[in-house]
Amino acid sequence: MSKYDRLLYILNLLRSRNKLRASDLAKECEVSERTIYQDIIDLSSANIPIYFDDGYKLLTDAFLPPLNFDLDDYLTLKLALESSPLSQQSPLKRSAKRVLTKIDTNLSSGLKAKLSEISAEGEKEPVKIDVKSTSDFSKFSLWFNLIEQAILHNMTIKLSYESLDSGETIREVDPYGLIFRRHAWYFIGFCHLRQKIRIFRINRIKKISLLNKTFEREKDFSVTEFFKDSWEIYQGEPTEVEIKFKGKAVKVIESGIHHPSEKIEKLDDGSLIYKVKVRETEEILRWILGFKDEAEVLRPEKLREEIKQISEKLSRVYT
Repeated sequence: MSKYDRLLYILNLLRSRNKLRASDLAKECEVSERTIYQDIIDLSSANIPIYFDDGYKLLTDAFLPPLNFDLDDYLTLKLALESSPLSQQSPLKRSAKRVLTKIDTNLSSGLKAKLSEISAEGEKEPVKIDVKSTSDFSKFSLWFNLIEQAILHNMTIKLSYESLDSGETIREVDPYGLIFRRHAWYFIGFCHLRQKIRIFRINRIKKISLLNKTFEREKDFSVTEFFKDSWEIYQGEPTEVEIKFKGKAVKVIESGIHHPSEKIEKLDDGSLIYKVKVRETEEILRWILGFKDEAEVLRPEKLREEIKQISEKLSRVYT
């Protein structure tokens, strides 16, 4: 964050919150308290009316007209920003934080009063969505920026990538899109080594560089279509899967949508038949195993046989 950006950020923080001390501002801006004291002096020298009364405050709030948000509008936007993987495990975390601060700054006095009431009642976060990530992707800020630039300008990247199957390889890739899916960040692109579109998990990249080489993106490529029928991430031939669920598993299946193509048939004995079309069956296999003996694969036979073999191996391990 440049000094100019930091000074604006401090002003927005002072407008949106009360009783902010130098230590609070230093933590928010990720700088030392000494830097904050100098920033306060610089702002005061520019005739910004800052004063201290159990915390730094602004004497005026005449910066921008208030936003015309009602309580539902604000909570929905706040939920989207705070629950997004952008604000949790991403180099964009700081930007998402600044956006929310700017929004907080320009709320109407009436809405601020309502939010104060909610906070006073102990409901500071009445709704929250926790997006689980399995890696700290904030460590890869340079890679995010490089991949983003390569996507925007159709430039090929060179990377050293560690695949679960083939180990570490050097590849040239034309990146098409960057996406957070399931628990991690990935980018999708045409791999020159494999001569097909592949998915690369960001935290498996060992080295990455931008090549002085441009490419033409496939005109009909769509990230949405690319993941159509995938259970999570994996690609492959579409396969019709049929599973019988019983016991508590029935309630779990009925409680929500697990895949866009799913179909459910309730049986007279209380069990149900779950039908879905997925690309590659390894991911759905892991999901099925989570239900233990309350799930039975009816088809395809190959998947049924895989689970049978896993059960036999587990039996040997625990005998």
